[in-house]
Amino acid sequence: MALTANNSAQTTTNQLLERNDWHIQSVDNVISAFGTDPDQGLSTEEAEKRQTIYGFNELGGDSGVTWLKILFRQLADAMNWIFLALGIVCMALGDYPTGSLLLALAFGNLYLSFSQEYAAEQTLAALKSLSSPEASVIRDGREQIISSREIVPGDILLIKEGDSVAADARLLYVSNLETDEALLTGESLPVQKQLIVLEKEDEPLGDRINMLYSSTITAKGRGKSVVTATGLHTEIGKVAVKLEETGGDMTRLQKTLNKMYLGLTGVAVILAIIVMASVKFQMNMDIGMYTIAAALSVLPAGLTTVMTLTLVLGGKQMTEQKALVRKLKVLETLGSVTNIFSDKTGTLTMAKMVVVRFWTPQEGFFHCSSNGLAPQGDIYRIDDPMVSDEVAITENAPLDKTNLSHDLLQLIRCSALCNVSSIHRREQDTSSEDTQLDIKDEKKKVQKEDEESEIGDDESGSDDWVASGAPTEVALQVFAHKFSMGKPDLEALGWTPFAEYQFDSSIKRMSTLYREGKSNEFVLFTKGAAERVLPLCDNMNEKQEKNIMEKVEQLAAKGLRVIALAVRNMDNEFNGKEPVPEREQVETHLTFLGLTGIYDPPRAESRQAVADAHRAGIMVHMLTGDHPITAKAIARDIHILNDKLLASDQIDQLVMTGPQFDAMTVEEIDALPRLPVIVARCSPDTKVKMIEAAQRRHLISAMTGDGVNDSPSLRSADVGIAMGKNGSDVAKQASDIILTDDNFATIIRAIAEGRRIYQNMQRFLMYYYIILLALALIVLVCLATRDPEGNTASPISTIQMVFLFVGITPPAGALSVQPASPTIMVEAPRPPTESVFNREILLDTLVYSLIAAASFAIAYFVPLFTHGNGVEGALCDSHYQEGVCDSFYLARGSLLTAVIIISIIIMTHCRSHRRSEWDRRGLLVSLKSKAVFGTLVFDLVCLVIFLYIPVVAIQGFRHLGITWEWGMIMGLALFTVVSGELFKFIKRRVMKPLDSHPVDELLF
Repeated sequence: MALTANNSAQTTTNQLLERNDWHIQSVDNVISAFGTDPDQGLSTEEAEKRQTIYGFNELGGDSGVTWLKILFRQLADAMNWIFLALGIVCMALGDYPTGSLLLALAFGNLYLSFSQEYAAEQTLAALKSLSSPEASVIRDGREQIISSREIVPGDILLIKEGDSVAADARLLYVSNLETDEALLTGESLPVQKQLIVLEKEDEPLGDRINMLYSSTITAKGRGKSVVTATGLHTEIGKVAVKLEETGGDMTRLQKTLNKMYLGLTGVAVILAIIVMASVKFQMNMDIGMYTIAAALSVLPAGLTTVMTLTLVLGGKQMTEQKALVRKLKVLETLGSVTNIFSDKTGTLTMAKMVVVRFWTPQEGFFHCSSNGLAPQGDIYRIDDPMVSDEVAITENAPLDKTNLSHDLLQLIRCSALCNVSSIHRREQDTSSEDTQLDIKDEKKKVQKEDEESEIGDDESGSDDWVASGAPTEVALQVFAHKFSMGKPDLEALGWTPFAEYQFDSSIKRMSTLYREGKSNEFVLFTKGAAERVLPLCDNMNEKQEKNIMEKVEQLAAKGLRVIALAVRNMDNEFNGKEPVPEREQVETHLTFLGLTGIYDPPRAESRQAVADAHRAGIMVHMLTGDHPITAKAIARDIHILNDKLLASDQIDQLVMTGPQFDAMTVEEIDALPRLPVIVARCSPDTKVKMIEAAQRRHLISAMTGDGVNDSPSLRSADVGIAMGKNGSDVAKQASDIILTDDNFATIIRAIAEGRRIYQNMQRFLMYYYIILLALALIVLVCLATRDPEGNTASPISTIQMVFLFVGITPPAGALSVQPASPTIMVEAPRPPTESVFNREILLDTLVYSLIAAASFAIAYFVPLFTHGNGVEGALCDSHYQEGVCDSFYLARGSLLTAVIIISIIIMTHCRSHRRSEWDRRGLLVSLKSKAVFGTLVFDLVCLVIFLYIPVVAIQGFRHLGITWEWGMIMGLALFTVVSGELFKFIKRRVMKPLDSHPVDELLF
């Protein structure tokens, strides 16, 4: 019986998955087929059960991190094959110890590179999962936010403008809903959805207007639906479309490094040819070993892996800074950012808006006391909107909320009903929050920190309240609740929603159509920017309109966002039986009600973050939908504009409205002495035009955005930054970075982190090439030394070179995780076309290489000619002869020791281009560094073993243990320290300071 039941359940499941006729089924039939409830949704237990049946809601395509792919990628690394080939050559020449070590190095490098890249890929996958799409569903009777991959058939899916549809679904409710289905159908225009039952089962997808399809975009409106298919069973899954970006995420520096590898391989070949040519290609084992040593001297092992690991760990570090990196390429670009184009609301400000002033033509100005989201506070009539809150409260009596005029009642109703936000007590949302936070351990940690920071910022008493919706609408909803006339109160009294005309950023207004229960009259409520609402009103003349705009400017001058409210009685034009009229038909002949002034306090850290950006040579631009006067007031407050040093006419030149900027031609924009610092009444199209203007000026721009219409500007910008809290799915998918706290200060921290990562990559690359260049120089110079038979004698044995690879790699790793230099955020942005080896780094590489090469030469030649008269034995590299080969072997031992000791000193110099690293501070840093101290101890222990155990020294490394040469090497180490410090001292005196850059004087 159990088997029969299981087979029956499986048959039902398969039938549901295979059905493709939900568009011709009634809503009741669809709900019944999936065993769900449109109001309660699925229970958590039922959803988990269905997930085991249907699997995760994800497309196949990318199987994620696979060890086999990474292994094949590492096997394709030319460096491993070079080491393998050299090992085989050594074995063929009879040098089995060296050949074995080279083979071990090849396989060891393969293993380390594989394990590190696999760990890096897993870290990167974890970071990407943090920015994975989410969906809003109803489960257990509550609206919850879950990962899109956890959706199952039968879930009640809620969508709004800007959302990416998470699964195929049958619509249950629509409000002015349109979706962009170009990805699936190729149709360029959005499709308006309707709640109808279609007749044809084979209706084309584009005509199934009662269905939603996975991965399509909600262009506008809202909707409620029941999920009918997930994962590969969706329409998009059936054609196996891979939706994620297919472009590689290899950075420019990684590409440059790959080219360097090819170049160094060529250099290695040239060096080998030079060595062989020096003996007229008369080869023997010693010449073969010299050739191999010469080739190895310019081939850095594991450099690409260190680079990748540095980038990935940098991305992880930025996640801890609340900036999720979606593309590794952006880590390099961040250091070059010259201009930040930032939204105001929620980024520079707290997005915790409250109504603090309102005005009606009949009764004048009012002050509204606020307590965050708590719907509590008194109302005071005031004469001057600029009066302080304290004066407004102490000099006036509270308004009697039970005795309000008709006009004031209408203004409050408009605030509550022309609104899609809601507020409720926090206790009602506890389990929902718990469910939302149970997505991923690291994501839960980030969200919890964000919630705690929000709660900490709220004023006392508002912590018990939770809001859902846009900050502006929440402020108006709280305002209405203070009169006990919130949306739930009014709907309980019989106000029934009939139609909604969503906010449109191009016309900057929204409207709702309601039916009043007692009279059955239809009333249209409209709110929006004053200059967009007033022309639609009939109850005023030109003089009155001018007076209202003066009131708007008074409120805006106080830094308030001003919203105009209007109403229209539709009793004679609409009875609810005919189709809902178009927006253009209803948003006319309005009656103006009044103005509300909404205050959005700047974030406490915004002022300092703006100052940090200016010091770093980065211009901050504020793009906002606010009135120009409001925008200027906020910009002054956070020091984007400095009114202490700027005259009013200078400030006016830096402020422009979106329509003014849009009306300018390309030539006129390019003729401006500078791009506007403030753009008020900014539209998404204005953002794109601003980015294009910045690119024509060869500026590197970072653009913030949250709405679906912001995606073009986010894609166009060099660094697209989406808001993690209030951003749409479309904006997040178009971005390079997602801010989990929507905070402008996080952008500055991300730029600082990007600069640090790039600076560290420059440091360890410079260190690598200093050592390699010095070794290559000593190998070439020593071609002049010959044994009695005229053969060249390599100053470094092949096995010594292998040990050097081991010895110099940990210091490079230490350089890759160095803290940022003190001047990193007072330096000019790095030109994006600048090579990783800029002029100063090239100079440093050359000078330190010459210092190191001189030290190496002394360490080699002094023992060579002190213990004997050069290389006195023939073929000493392959056959040690006691006495005649001693000076040569002692010189080799001295050189190996000098390279190990001096490489650590060079690494210490590389920590800073100009600052001393051998003063008290620098010495403390070195002593506290586990990498430096551990490497030094490891190297010294190895040197003792390799130098003073005869079998290992003579038959393995082809050198002898040194004695007094230690004193000479210590002297050479001191020489390297002093000469490096002298070089930095000269640079500090002669070269332009690092923090010297052209900064716009208007900013300071």
